[in-house]
Amino acid sequence: MSAPQNRDGSGRWPRGISGNPGGRPKGLAKATRELVGDDGMALAQLWWDIARDPMRRDSDRLEASRLLADRGWGKAASFEPVEGDPLDLAALEGAAEEFRRMVLRLAPQPEPT
Repeated sequence: MSAPQNRDGSGRWPRGISGNPGGRPKGLAKATRELVGDDGMALAQLWWDIARDPMRRDSDRLEASRLLADRGWGKAASFEPVEGDPLDLAALEGAAEEFRRMVLRLAPQPEPT
């Protein structure tokens, strides 16, 4: 499938071009807060009820627990796996050895006796 005309070759939007020029519908956040309440207590209570209900599916209870944990304590950090040596210790050791050689060249040499 080829990228639409307004995207670059990788399928991304070019700088300065929005993929959603109209943005979020105006008033959606306000309407949601009017329905749920400004503090979100109704949603938290719903998620808590679902999480504690043994008659609910485990997947629903786990999702409710995840939502509560994410909102209460923040989402856990996620990291991409790193292949190989992320610090490149071999290169650091080589640089340290080169630095040592340079310092030794600058140091005064002991006189032969």
